[in-house]
Amino acid sequence: MDGEIFCYIHRGGELVKGVDGSVEYKGGSNDSMTVNTNISYDQFVSQLCSKLNIKANEVEFHFTVKFDPSCQLPLNDDASLGRMFRFNDMFCRIYLSPCAEAEAGVVARASTPTPVISSNSAQVTTTNGNTNVDPPMDVSDDLPRIQSYGFLQRCAEQTPVDQLDSSQFHNAIMGSGQTFRNATKFRDAVYLMSLAGKFRYSFKRNSPKQMTVVCSVDECPWKITCRAIGSTNIVQVHTFRNVHNHSLEDVGSCQPLVRSNRASLIIDNVIRSNPDYHPRQICEDFIKQHGMQLSYCQAWQLKQKAMERIYGLPKNYYKLLPWMCERIVQTNPGTIVELTHSSDGHFEQLFIAHAVSIQGFTMGCRPIIAIDSSHMSGPYNGTLFSATSYDANNSMFPLAIGVMNSEDYEDWSWFLKNLKKVAGDKEVVIISDRRPALLRSVREIFGVENHAYCYYHLKEDFNNFLNKNVINGNQGKENALQWLDRIAYARLEQDYNVCMFELRKFNDALATWVEDNAPEHWAMSKFPKKRWDKMTTSFDESFTIWLKDERHYSICNFIMEHMIKLGAMVVKHKEESITWKGSIGPNIEEKVMLNITKGEAYPVTPLMNGILGVYIGKSILYVDIMNQTCTCKAWQMVGIPCEHACAALLSTGQNVSDFVEDYYKFPNQELIYSGSFRGIETHDMPSVDNDGVVRDFTGKIFPSLNPPHVKRPLGRPRKRRSESPFMDKRTLYCSRCQMAGHNRKTCKRIHCLD
Repeated sequence: MDGEIFCYIHRGGELVKGVDGSVEYKGGSNDSMTVNTNISYDQFVSQLCSKLNIKANEVEFHFTVKFDPSCQLPLNDDASLGRMFRFNDMFCRIYLSPCAEAEAGVVARASTPTPVISSNSAQVTTTNGNTNVDPPMDVSDDLPRIQSYGFLQRCAEQTPVDQLDSSQFHNAIMGSGQTFRNATKFRDAVYLMSLAGKFRYSFKRNSPKQMTVVCSVDECPWKITCRAIGSTNIVQVHTFRNVHNHSLEDVGSCQPLVRSNRASLIIDNVIRSNPDYHPRQICEDFIKQHGMQLSYCQAWQLKQKAMERIYGLPKNYYKLLPWMCERIVQTNPGTIVELTHSSDGHFEQLFIAHAVSIQGFTMGCRPIIAIDSSHMSGPYNGTLFSATSYDANNSMFPLAIGVMNSEDYEDWSWFLKNLKKVAGDKEVVIISDRRPALLRSVREIFGVENHAYCYYHLKEDFNNFLNKNVINGNQGKENALQWLDRIAYARLEQDYNVCMFELRKFNDALATWVEDNAPEHWAMSKFPKKRWDKMTTSFDESFTIWLKDERHYSICNFIMEHMIKLGAMVVKHKEESITWKGSIGPNIEEKVMLNITKGEAYPVTPLMNGILGVYIGKSILYVDIMNQTCTCKAWQMVGIPCEHACAALLSTGQNVSDFVEDYYKFPNQELIYSGSFRGIETHDMPSVDNDGVVRDFTGKIFPSLNPPHVKRPLGRPRKRRSESPFMDKRTLYCSRCQMAGHNRKTCKRIHCLD
């Protein structure tokens, strides 16, 4: 990339988004400079800092792209600098902000001597005994706000906490004059202090207005008292005697008790850093740090309480769902969001198709959609519906998602009706399994002739039929499955009939099963429409794997994480397409090269009317270059020249890539990923009051939903989906004989080698 680019430099202000969606930088100062696009990141930073007379370690750099000027992206290496140049034309905008470490250093220097700080303190006393300092007067709202699960995890990763650290709770209460927002906060601090100090306490007086806490050991001088300030709920520490007098016998008998509501406060930071913090690990850490023996059930309850405090109550996610759906449409106009509920206000169905997916599918994707469903976990279970298509490089292109209470006909019909809005006037082929609800709903909405059955699922049904019938040994079953593969993948009617004849000779019941199971919906030679060689929903299975962890989140967190992953995928595929060496993507190029390699050995004879004959042994296949057809029908079915067509094209000096259908080429890939996409802003997300009403900070009330009637059944939810017996599995290797197919324990060469 050669040339120069003009850089606007902004610092000291902030980006402000207007009501009409426009973005403006307010406050601070502006500057500019011109740089060469071949410059390295280190040279760029050096030139920028020299111009502004600043130090590089005191600022952080961000930039925006022209198709989304409201989103600041980090500028921290050569790759990000290259993206800034690539996705901006004549000029770019750079934003400088103080480095987090620099800000922390300023705060640390300004805070000496260190004050005794608590939440909303009425008075704070410095550690060296100096005069009291007036506290901030505002009392922050402690209602939990639901944020993205992954966002909180990424924030926590900046300050990782891998295990419990009890030392931070020794000073949960630091002296007289310290205040707490209410009595509950004071009780929490006392409990944390007892865990860190490994002692047990009791309340001599316990009311919201006055509390007296003493050590449970007789004659121990430890004592804390506090009282409410006036008529407010704020309580202030008056007596603070932080001295213990315990004998060795007392140490063993006054260990703190486990209270899940308060003990869960200890693991908050660990959960933020590692949401998969396992209950067994919690048990081990409590023994190491606090000498407390927890049962698995107690540890599980601690984790649930902590997650509720961090991410909010699960039922509140559904209450915020209407607000989130409205915000999604506002952020990305053109997005289709449908939300239904029962007459009593309980959630029932959700459908989301983002504008970037709708635009990409309409402008460049092939007219084929794979649909599937998978189970969601969480307190209210549910089912995740998904629809995916394919981009020009044959990569997965997520199209739409749905969250339902079940998988019955009504749910599938509702989902497919909304999917029909996404497809528009495009006649599409739907690939799915053969569950009765799908057979009926696809037939009614997309037409029976456009329904292609997933071959993996059909092969599983065939395998189950084999197990119920008497087939001679495993070899007989393998032969039957091989005949089914030949029937399914035969492109010519003649080849299909030959395979059916051989299968009938092998076992008449199996041939009858094939005829009774609608081969016109899954056999290549029988299916009336173009299905682009897509025989299975394997890409939709990949969609389930793509959201493997997110399926276990609460519904709002799932939606936000799906948006984050979708945006990352769009950017990734868009950047990868720029590196294509030719007019087709690497996946398609690999197929073309394989066909060229096979076709180089075939003799070719020119015939009349632009038709060429390709000889394969004693057979001859006819290739029509003008009409892009071949006798084998592979070229017509896939849109990529088959090996016979490659032989014919090479014999005439043609470039094979020029005869690949436009659906696989770079212009189409550009159209697929030409849309813009932004994640939703949650800084002004309303909160759920104790009475269940959704309000924002101004007091405005928003509509809300109740959780679905369906509750999660008892027992631990499955983490892994049941795998097909025909999916590729990891090959086992024996560590003794180094052969594949078995392990050391079942090795049959053990006696020979020993």
